Amino acid sequence: MRKSKLYDLRMVAGDLSGLYGMQDFTYNEGKAKGMRAIRMDNGNGLSATLLADRCLDIPFFSYKGVNLGLITKTGLAGPQFFVEDGKRGFLKQYFGGLLTTCGLQTAGAACEFEGREYGLHGQIHNIPGYNVNKSELVDDDEIILQVSADMREACVFEENYELGRLVQMETEKNAVRIIDSVSNNGFARLPLVNLYHINFGYPFIDEGARMYFSANKVVARDDIAENGFERYYIVEKAEIGRPEECFIHTGGGGAQFGMIYNRALGLAVVVHYDAGELPILCEWKCMMAGDYAVGLEPSVAGFWGIRYAVEKGLARYLEPGETKKFNLKIEVLDNYGAIEEYISKCKENK
Repeated sequence: MRKSKLYDLRMVAGDLSGLYGMQDFTYNEGKAKGMRAIRMDNGNGLSATLLADRCLDIPFFSYKGVNLGLITKTGLAGPQFFVEDGKRGFLKQYFGGLLTTCGLQTAGAACEFEGREYGLHGQIHNIPGYNVNKSELVDDDEIILQVSADMREACVFEENYELGRLVQMETEKNAVRIIDSVSNNGFARLPLVNLYHINFGYPFIDEGARMYFSANKVVARDDIAENGFERYYIVEKAEIGRPEECFIHTGGGGAQFGMIYNRALGLAVVVHYDAGELPILCEWKCMMAGDYAVGLEPSVAGFWGIRYAVEKGLARYLEPGETKKFNLKIEVLDNYGAIEEYISKCKENK
């Protein structure tokens, strides 16, 4: 009988935590004090930190010591500091990270709808998880690290959502999977407009890096973005006071992706999503000094808020007892041939 990779590793390493694994820890200073986090390391250089106390979102993400994700000036803060206050409540609490989950009842612009005030990007990103569990899945030569948790977004007399999340990190490939199940545990039909705010920062985001998209249509969000439309796929240098630009990518069915490639570092990150689940990919290009970032954000209904989503017919709905599932993969590449293969599939290959 053939032995597994795990068996082989145990022959040469008494404690496998020196090779790969997960560490469960608690932050001990600043506004992050008391937050539970889990760090995943795949043994090939990929590292991610998950916040069990904030929707199992991912603040830190790196590959072989190179930071890939975004950490904003707010830094990490516990959920107790969140106050929904138009757009400022979110922005004061927004660490960026590789992933900030937006929704579930609204995502995007703050708005008033049906007599209720909604803040920017909703509340789910500040809800602590319960039933938090970490484990290893062993399948022959593949060892997969995984962390799961449940989050409940509910209000007496109103909504009762539950988000079940599973985050998996591969050890044979440098990839992270996010597998979500969103349920309506109430007795009234509920809108569902979640958005995955996937973010990248310096040094991965730097002048000369480029973006590539498999979707076949792109439009600018507003006049500001329209003025920079000819360079929507190019990362430029940081500029003081430069406004953010947003572009909307749609078209194509089934498996789609957006990729950022930093040729100087020889690194690319690919965000995989299913257009059937998440039909709108929002590109957030922020070349503003001090807030320098790029976001690739697969979404159900874009970044315009619940009122716009309902009025324009973009919102999806959960019937009582219904569950919808969402799957994403974030893949890190340092192989030129693999990167070029993705580039060949995109219109930005100029």
